[in-house]
Amino acid sequence: MKAILACEKNGGIGHRGSMPWPKQDKDLARFKELTLNKTIIMGSGTWEATGMPKPLPNRTNVVVSTRELDLPIDVVQIKDLAGADLSTVDWCIGGAQLVGSLWNQIDELHLTHLFAEYDCDTTIDLASVKEEFYCARSQLNLTHTYEIWKRR
Repeated sequence: MKAILACEKNGGIGHRGSMPWPKQDKDLARFKELTLNKTIIMGSGTWEATGMPKPLPNRTNVVVSTRELDLPIDVVQIKDLAGADLSTVDWCIGGAQLVGSLWNQIDELHLTHLFAEYDCDTTIDLASVKEEFYCARSQLNLTHTYEIWKRR
């Protein structure tokens, strides 16, 4: 499985249920291109995030939550990852708790790493990324680098 995330300078990925940085049009276009017509899995916090289209169109949306959610009929809910068959999942799109739960199943991480620092209450551990993955590709942009990390 692959994961696709954006983080600020220190690994912050969110603040109060949304991304605290200005919209990154180039990054959103890349996200769409990579995940279109794929199966994506997300935590309930990502599903409920402000500004998140529900469901993400032209994708199979899977939401992980122990709570009963009122989801559209074409969205799949998984209540317990332990017994779930994730073999058809292409992309994990967050949040941090789900990435942590699926960490050992993620073999490739697409990371938009912003240069600026933002106030975040949710983070990923960048040290673990560097320890367990190697950077296979890095593309420098004006406000961020787009990195593809592959598991060692």
